[in-house]
Amino acid sequence: MDPLDDILARAAQRRQELEQMNADFEVIDAAEYAQFNAEQDVRDSARTTDT
Repeated sequence: MDPLDDILARAAQRRQELEQMNADFEVIDAAEYAQFNAEQDVRDSARTTDT
């Protein structure tokens, strides 16, 4: 394999890995955001009920 082809192949592989990592983090972020919002809703509800 030509050295340039090897570099390009590794770069393409790395790009795929980074895109997968980004997608995984997006899922994690969305789940954490949903959990945070649910917790805030509970706190807001308790605050509204207490006053």
